[in-house]
Amino acid sequence: MRHLPRLAALAATTAWIGAAGCAHTTTPNAPVAEAAPANTFEARRKLASELMARGDWQPAFAYVDELHRERPDDAGVLVLRAAIYREENLLDEAEADLKEAVRLAPEMASVRAALGILDDMQRRPVEAEQQLRLAVKLEPENAGYLNNLGFSLFLHGKAKEAIVYYERAARLAPTTRRTRTNLGFACAAQGDWHRAAREFEMGGTPVEAKVNLGFAYEQHGDLSNAYDLYAEAARLDPKSKRARSNLVHVAELLGRPAPVMPDETNAAPAVRDDGTADAPREERQP
Repeated sequence: MRHLPRLAALAATTAWIGAAGCAHTTTPNAPVAEAAPANTFEARRKLASELMARGDWQPAFAYVDELHRERPDDAGVLVLRAAIYREENLLDEAEADLKEAVRLAPEMASVRAALGILDDMQRRPVEAEQQLRLAVKLEPENAGYLNNLGFSLFLHGKAKEAIVYYERAARLAPTTRRTRTNLGFACAAQGDWHRAAREFEMGGTPVEAKVNLGFAYEQHGDLSNAYDLYAEAARLDPKSKRARSNLVHVAELLGRPAPVMPDETNAAPAVRDDGTADAPREERQP
């Protein structure tokens, strides 16, 4: 679904939002000081990034669009705006911004990383891998870019190679849960279930770890192990909708009754979790 009119309308509110975000107020008829030579451009860029990190796309767009009008040749701003377009599923607009960003700053790693994510979304795996590899080459110590490359490789059936990049990302950022979870799924795809379980444990709560491992077994076709893990997760946290819904689904496939959990008598019907909540994910860095 396209949301361009809604985003475009935000540009008209930018000045108001910028004023509202100012920490200082003036009284009527009071003298107003001239703007300092060092303007608020970088502060507003940072604020826009923080809004994007929270998923507040509309106010973030207002700031970013204003920044772009002030500095149309700033490749970093174009990357930010492209990320918002991408999240709003305006892929053509995102691609146009990123192509312009490449023209302006061909050696900027964030541009290449963003292009790689977009190429994956548009089902261009060869181009995605090229761009993500270039981002890693430009910033080899960026754990997010390493994770993104691993995700793309895993997505296209290259789990063994994906593990190499997930491991590099994990060494740089050992407590990042997303990387640990992604690494767990890649290890499971390679049949290393012991390590997969360990990575899932480092990537989430005990309940999340069992649900993730169960989902990996389910994807592998081992429904019996998946059933047992979902049941363990549901016993650990009877209120976990994800554990219960996955358990019910696998129980139906196996022709088994799903065990009744405490306080479940009046529970709402389970909704199937397709695993996307904890399946391998990109670290989408603008």
